[in-house]
Amino acid sequence: MFRSLDATRILYNLTLRSRLSAMKRPYDVVVGFDYDGWALRGNVGSRYVVALKGVAADERTFETGWTRLKFGLYSTMEARNARSAELVFVTSEHSRKVAVAAYGLSPERLRLAPEGIDPTIASVGPREAWRGGAPDALSVLTVARQYRRKDIATLIRAVPGLLESVPQARLRIVGDGPEADRNRRLASKLGVTHAVSFLGSLESVDALRHEYERASVFCLPSRQEGFGIVFLEAMSHGLPIVAAAAGAVTEVAPHQQTSLLVPPGDSQAVAEALARLLTQPDLAQRLGTAGIKRAGGFSWPAAARAFLDGLHA
Repeated sequence: MFRSLDATRILYNLTLRSRLSAMKRPYDVVVGFDYDGWALRGNVGSRYVVALKGVAADERTFETGWTRLKFGLYSTMEARNARSAELVFVTSEHSRKVAVAAYGLSPERLRLAPEGIDPTIASVGPREAWRGGAPDALSVLTVARQYRRKDIATLIRAVPGLLESVPQARLRIVGDGPEADRNRRLASKLGVTHAVSFLGSLESVDALRHEYERASVFCLPSRQEGFGIVFLEAMSHGLPIVAAAAGAVTEVAPHQQTSLLVPPGDSQAVAEALARLLTQPDLAQRLGTAGIKRAGGFSWPAAARAFLDGLHA
């Protein structure tokens, strides 16, 4: 309707009550996602529950400027939505704690329903071998909407140190966002543009899957994650992970099991962890193989079952 997804969502919410009334169907449950449903105030004539795929108040913490103001508005609507619901579903224990603290929710009303992985992107299954000798063997991949909290800047700052240890290493960044131009300037300032490719938003799921398949290591040093589906996607492709020990990352990609986790904002630690994985194929393969097994437990049917179980708990 609008070029702005935010404007479209707000208008949709303002007309949602009339849309539901026009349908005239007896629903067992109505589910609001994030702030969608805030204008209903829970009055839908059926059970009303809210599923928080992220906690906007938590996401806002690490942003600045207009993005911070925008997430402040989101969190206001989201808090109202969650408080009006019978139950609130979150995707991680981290999000459970944050939602209780930020929105004043009763812990008894919260239910845990982890995310599932999109089968069109996932490649859960054995990988022929860790690509220690393939042409793209030294390719580090990150996939993210470039908000400040995703901290792509720390990853770029790690590149000079990584190149000292592994001169052939290359970083490929998938995704646009508010920080994209700033991150490009940072790469130029550091003199690493020859080793960093900004791919922007990809045109298809096949193109995204190809990036996972050609990479050897996945890295996203986010300072905040309510869950982190990209970590599941990377694990499903047998990629070892380097990430920051922040938010729900420790739950999704456990340290020394499927990943090497480092302190948030520590570019030297990121460089050292990436160098380890690019030069120690046995370690990379061990983490990658464990990741395949772990990702296999996060299917959409499993996510649906967790949600249904939460409704009836």
